Amino acid sequence: MYICVCKAITEDDLRQLGNSGLAPKEILKKLGVGDSCGVCLIDALEGLSLQTSSASSGATKQK
Repeated sequence: MYICVCKAITEDDLRQLGNSGLAPKEILKKLGVGDSCGVCLIDALEGLSLQTSSASSGATKQK
């Protein structure tokens, strides 16, 4: 699904950079999320937050 229609950024794009270990702010800047109209910013941050929390819970479960 598209997160940012203006820049054609998808959930997969966010997921791939999210797995790179970059901070959410760095990911958004690198992809250009929010540079145009800004409507996508909330969805992008929410998606990154969910990805980070699921990665954290997965790491916790493995201990």
